[in-house]
Amino acid sequence: QQVIAFRLTGRVFDKTTNQPLSNSIVTLTKINGQALKVQTDESGDFKFNLDKSSDYNLTGDKTNYRSDVVSLTTNNLTTSTVINKNLYLEKIELDKAIRIENIYYDFDKSNIRPDAAIELDKLVKIMRDNPTIWIELGSHTDSRGNDQYNQWLSQSRANSAVQYIIDRGVDKNRITARGYGERKLLNNCANGVKCSEADHQLNRRTEFKITKQ
Repeated sequence: QQVIAFRLTGRVFDKTTNQPLSNSIVTLTKINGQALKVQTDESGDFKFNLDKSSDYNLTGDKTNYRSDVVSLTTNNLTTSTVINKNLYLEKIELDKAIRIENIYYDFDKSNIRPDAAIELDKLVKIMRDNPTIWIELGSHTDSRGNDQYNQWLSQSRANSAVQYIIDRGVDKNRITARGYGERKLLNNCANGVKCSEADHQLNRRTEFKITKQ
């Protein structure tokens, strides 16, 4: 009887330069199972053996880089298969604003939504993995409402996000909350301009930047 085997291969890249990253840590975590770690070779390559009918998360980490996570599965595979998954890590730069994807706020609210909590957990991981960095977390509103009120609301949102991170063990001295109100819109949806809800939501965002390394 033929033995069916599943393999995972891949390479870790610098997201900006597209150059391979050697000595990166790649973690393969089986859902409801164990985690395996390997270090990439001089070509940035890694490989793992996979179990049948299993779901995995694959994470790439390197000091001074943002992690990358992808998912994969061997479900429904009936013949021996090699799965290829590459990871792209973004280098952390001083004073460069980096948008934290999927951290959106409901209109006129500052509470952390469940979808935002997932993304903030990634920032917690960055700060744990890079214990020398200090960051500013900036929150932005859309243009609707009073300008002064929006300034207060954005500060409240930034405070909520920072408190979430501090509650997960990050030193409060390493992270600063900054509310920008509607001063840094990403589009032309300023006061009095008619825009869609999607356009307004684009402006209700959270960013972070490294202020000290």
